[in-house]
Amino acid sequence: MRRILVPALTIAIAAGCGGDSDGSNPGNNGITPPNGSNVVALLVDPGPIGASGSPVGYVNGAFVTVTVCVPGTSNCQDIDHVLVDTGSSGLRLLANDGKAGGKLSLPLPPLQNSAGNPIAQCAQFLDGFTWGPVRLADVRLGGEKAGGISIQVISQADFAVPASCASGGKDEDTLEGSSGLQTNGILGIGLFRQDCGEACTVDPALGNPGLYFKCQGSGQCSATALALANQVSNPVASFAADNNGVIIELPLVPSTGAPSTTGSLVFGIGTQSNNGLGSATVFAVDGAGTLISVFPPNGSTYSGSFIDSGSNGIFFLSSSSTGIPECPELNGFYCPANTLSLSAQIRGAGGTPTEQVAFSVASARNLFASNNTAFANLGGTGGGPPGQDQSFDWGLPFFFGRNVYTAIEGASTPGGPGPWFAY
Repeated sequence: MRRILVPALTIAIAAGCGGDSDGSNPGNNGITPPNGSNVVALLVDPGPIGASGSPVGYVNGAFVTVTVCVPGTSNCQDIDHVLVDTGSSGLRLLANDGKAGGKLSLPLPPLQNSAGNPIAQCAQFLDGFTWGPVRLADVRLGGEKAGGISIQVISQADFAVPASCASGGKDEDTLEGSSGLQTNGILGIGLFRQDCGEACTVDPALGNPGLYFKCQGSGQCSATALALANQVSNPVASFAADNNGVIIELPLVPSTGAPSTTGSLVFGIGTQSNNGLGSATVFAVDGAGTLISVFPPNGSTYSGSFIDSGSNGIFFLSSSSTGIPECPELNGFYCPANTLSLSAQIRGAGGTPTEQVAFSVASARNLFASNNTAFANLGGTGGGPPGQDQSFDWGLPFFFGRNVYTAIEGASTPGGPGPWFAY
């Protein structure tokens, strides 16, 4: 079974988004980014709220600009500050509808079932849900194009949120606010081709998890089955080429953080001269997209761990398990008195290969007070779906200073068929 409750979007807002504490910006640390039509710039900065001059910003968000078009036309719109998320699949964009506060204003055609009912979706994340209609769009990233795929438009303008969706935590259907998305959208480029898969193709009475809904003219919606071809899908899997996975390349950042940094999102693995696998170690995942972490201080093994650029920290275990105090005013983030140097093993889902990963955890309170937004040592509790917090969520701090590969299920790659992670 694939994970239905996709790991993504553990969001923090830090006070301020000014300059680095030492006045420097590490940029790419001398690393020359790859060139090519299969590469787009990756930016870690305060996000769309911070970028607009607000005194708050997004922490550890890796963003790209996505171009969406009415299918088969040149009627297109660029959407900046879309969060890159290897923990989910599918493109979701906040509508410019007066409530959501997003940017998308194109008249994208609705996805409809055979009876002419428009389809909407409730997408559940670790910290809340997004609701809105499924629309059809051409999606362009650099020189790559996914034609006529389903995306979610995050908006409550057309259809009321069903009770079954509203019970899934915070409503993230706005840009700003205490539960706002804080980004203009989410670009899910994870391990799987669709955001739900086979589970959503069966009748709701037979165990369908209820992510998709058919809606009536009255605005009321009820759960429905949806074929794989119509589900919100990973855009990369629909590219004509360079469609077997992605590489996220980010430089190191100082221990005190950085106001911003830049990297690259590269499409394809072993398909061009700029995306070879090289000496990276491949870690197979299970059917839910998870692998194994081992934490030496307590000697325990944690399956259900995952690598997720959409999480803004390394979230692992609980304060009682680690002995690391939480910040009382920053729910879920660790605040040790001094920066901790830690390590854990990452193992493939079958138990091999095994590699030791050194990481550090600083006080989130001190990090946020620095007014920087890119941190390699931000950590917190959790790391799994509700009720399953004994695992590791290797979020964006894990990506700094590494090239991290995500191979899509069933795709042929130099590291064997996907899905897998490598670094």
